[in-house]
Order: sequence, then structure tokens, then C-alpha cells
Amino acid sequence: MNELLIKIQELAKRCQAILDTMHSPDVDVQRGPSARTKLAYERQAQRLLQCAQHVEGGLFAVVQSTTHVSTFRKRLVALEHFLSSRQKQLTQQLNAPAAHTAEILHLRCLLQLKHLHALQRLRQEGMIGERAKRRSKRQSLAGLPANWRIALCKRAASGRYLFSLIVLALTGCRPSELAHGIDVWRGKDETTGKLLIHFRIRGAKVKDLQGQPLRTISYDTNDPHPLIVVINELLDTQPEPRVFAQVKSAVNLTVEIRRLARSLWPKHKQPITAYCFRHQFAADMKANGDDEATSRGLGHISAETRRVYGTAGQASKGERVRPMRVDSQRPVKPRRRGPCTKRRGDLAP
Repeated sequence: MNELLIKIQELAKRCQAILDTMHSPDVDVQRGPSARTKLAYERQAQRLLQCAQHVEGGLFAVVQSTTHVSTFRKRLVALEHFLSSRQKQLTQQLNAPAAHTAEILHLRCLLQLKHLHALQRLRQEGMIGERAKRRSKRQSLAGLPANWRIALCKRAASGRYLFSLIVLALTGCRPSELAHGIDVWRGKDETTGKLLIHFRIRGAKVKDLQGQPLRTISYDTNDPHPLIVVINELLDTQPEPRVFAQVKSAVNLTVEIRRLARSLWPKHKQPITAYCFRHQFAADMKANGDDEATSRGLGHISAETRRVYGTAGQASKGERVRPMRVDSQRPVKPRRRGPCTKRRGDLAP
């Protein structure tokens, strides 16, 4: 074995040693990212590496060139995935030297080690630049009229998204869950004997220990809320009191909501999206005084998560939604630091 090949093997071992320190032993390697996510990682990593060739400070500077923590972390994950894949390729090439000259392999290993050192430094030092203040979607509700959901639905009355907007308002579902489809039907409650309108939602963010696979939000058919009245009228027109709410594209739904909101409130600074309905739903639920029902209605399994959605102070004073019951497939894990919000008993009905 010649001297250059020995150097290449030493470089490969050093590269692998750095990668080994980055991988957590607790991670289940069989449940890695999807093929689509892997492709996105590869594309992002290649863009970063290409930019690093023309920027002073190289890869370290390119990855640090953001004010958003989430972007910084995504770049680290993309680079780690890409460099891990490249390491496997280099190992295969090293085991088949006939197909690649030793000089080329040596250069590739040197470049791999350089990038891994940069990634290692990024992980150790973290994001060092100025961080942009994260804006919650619930901030978009500030300055909107109390009946903004009703106004938006009225503006959409002649379009194809009216029913979808009503479902968003009454359930706080995710746009992706509306794309999967939501069952809406009217039926008698076996416990109380009351006639209820039910919305059954299949959870979008569900894993072994995360999210609600299935949840049902139910309203009294005599609820005077204008949107409940519209749903009742719609069910009355059906042969069976049951409909299926679904949109073809969650993205197109949000685009339409933005357009409608701009036409109604052109001076409103924050964009109004489908998630604003979700925050308003959470605010109404918190104002109703049942924090656990808020978590179940949002599709969460952990009570910690609901704190980032809406506040009781943002509840709609005149058009607050008041579900009779919120059922979920899994129990909600309680918070460790007390209730998320104080009950607003003085809010107008």
C-alpha cells in the first residue's frame, strides 16, 4: 500500500470519528427522514457548500448568515445529513480504488474533513449572530375587529372557500387537516339527549408520543353563533345531515385567506392566514375556562403546547365559539407549571 493511500485512510477515519461524535446513540436510525426530506436536505446543503466557495469565512460564515434560529438549525441538520451521505460514498470509493485515482480521493477527503470541522465548530459555538425576535401568529390578531372571522366568511360567501373558513373558525384545525378532510354531521348525544353538530378531525402531526390521532368537537344545534346557524342550514339541505369538508390545497386556502383579509383590512400590518383561525379558536377556548379542552381541541397531547396559541384576552367578545364537548383519542398530559391562562369570567357572552 503506497503512502498516499495510507493518508487517505487516515483522513477517512478522522472524518468518520467526527461524524460519530455528532450522532446521538439514542436516535432510532431506522426511523430517519422521509425521501422527500432527504432530497430537501441535499439541495440545501449543496447550496450552502456552493456559497461557501465565494464567501470569506467559508461554510461557517454562510451557515451563520441568518437571524432566525430555526433556519440555523435546519442548515445544521441538512449539512450533517449530506456530509454523512458523502462519507459513505467516500468509503465505497476507497474500497474500490480502481475507479478513482488516489489523488482525487485525497482531495475529496481533505474537503470532507474541512467541511466537517466547520460543522463541528458550528455545533459547538451555536448561532452567534443577532437573532430576530420571533413573531407568533397570535400577534396577527391584534387590531382586528372582534367579529373578524364573521366578516371574512361574509367576504368569502360567493367563493368556494366559505365552508372551509367556517370549519376553520369552529374547530381551529390545521390547514393540512382540512386538506385531509373533516367529517361534519348532526346527531343526538347518547348521554344528554341533545342534538349536536360534530366535527371529526384526523390529526396531522401525530407520532407515537405526539398529537391526537382523532378528535371530535361538538356544538349544540341551538347555539346562536352565526356560523353554527349556517352549518345547520347546510345540513338541512342534505339527504342525510352529514357533509365532508375538504380543500384540495392547504397552501391555496391560505393564499385566499390572505387575499380576502387584505381586501377587508388593507392597513393591517400582520398577514392573516389559516393559522389565525387556530389562534382565535384557542383564545376563545381559554376564555371559556377549560384549558384541557383547549389542548384536546387543538390536537395536542401535551398541555405545554397550548401556551403558544392565543390568549384569553384575545377571545372574541361577541362571537366567541363555545363547543359543548371536545373529545380526543388520547389523554392530555398536564402542565408542570400551573394553568396556561386565567379564566376570563367577565367576558361578554
